[in-house]
This record gives sequence, structure tokens and C-alpha cells, in this order.
Amino acid sequence: MRTGGGGGEVPTEPPTEPPTEPPTTPPPCPASMTMASIFVASNVELQAEVYGAVPPASMCTTCPNGMVNYYDSASTDTPHSTTPLEAAGSLSAVNCPNMCICDTAGVCYNPTSNDVVATLWPYCSGGTCGTYVLITANTDAAGFVSTTGSPTFSSGAQVAPDFDFNPVTDPSYINAATISCEGCVASTCQTSSP
Repeated sequence: MRTGGGGGEVPTEPPTEPPTEPPTTPPPCPASMTMASIFVASNVELQAEVYGAVPPASMCTTCPNGMVNYYDSASTDTPHSTTPLEAAGSLSAVNCPNMCICDTAGVCYNPTSNDVVATLWPYCSGGTCGTYVLITANTDAAGFVSTTGSPTFSSGAQVAPDFDFNPVTDPSYINAATISCEGCVASTCQTSSP
């Protein structure tokens, strides 16, 4: 009697690896029609200074090297240093090497001198929200200049003839999308407030 037969190897199926899923890119942080938003780089520490530092109402942490903070609107479009303090915080150029603020159109700005202080004022009106930059400095001419050399935003331009601040909706304010202490950061992770 014959057993076995055929000789040769027993066919085997090639090993299968578990299916891999493509890497996922974190979604950009959503826009908000009811809150002002700004990307704050990890190297930025906002201070209460004169105008306060309200905590963000919410945060989006899917961005590399920072987060998008969402702020409730201040009750008024005119920055003030009286209670209730409503600023999102302040950042001094002397404490922030290589400070850069980029606006919602993608134009970026550097301080003109180390005495410049940027205070973030969140404000919404009619479905439009922004995080506006109040500039204080030792001279009226000091402020922020575009990385291309023009335009310039100065502290003196934000003061009305009655010595109160102009409303933040005035074109003398930067509507900030990002803030960093280590150079300019494009707002690729965030969709700005409309």
C-alpha cells in the first residue's frame, strides 16, 4: 500500500498583516461666530498687566506648538482698565523675544521696540468676532510694523481726541489670528473667527 504521495511542500498562504489606517491629520480648530479666537503659541505667557487676563471660554488643543483660545466678547468695544477687566491678557516685547503677531489676513507684525506691550481685546458684534491688539508703549510712534515694512500700527493712533481709546473695530487695531514669542506663526491650524 502506498501512503503519502506526491512529495513536495505543503502550500501555505503568505502571512497577512493587519490592515493599517492612514495617518489622520488633526482637524483645524473651528471658527466661531460667538467667540473671539486666537492661536497662542506654547512659548507665550499672557499676563494680567493693567487690563486683566480673562480665562478662555474654551480651547482647541489639536494644533502643534500651541492652542487656539476662544474668548467671550468683552462688553464694550473700547478697551478699559476699570472693573470688570475684560482683556484676554497682555504680552510685553521685553519679555517675549522675537514677538510676532499675524492678523486674520495673514500679514505678520513685529514690535518696533522693546517697550511695546500688546493687550488682546476679544470683541464680537453682529456675528463678527475678533481678538484685537491694544498697543501701549512709551511713545505714540511705537507699535507694530509689518514684516514687509508697511503698514505700521502705533499706540498713538489708537487714542481718540478725548484721550480715551478708539473702539477696537477702528482700523488702528490689528485683528490678531496668532501670537508667538519665537517668530511668526501662520494660522494653518485655525479657521479664524468670521
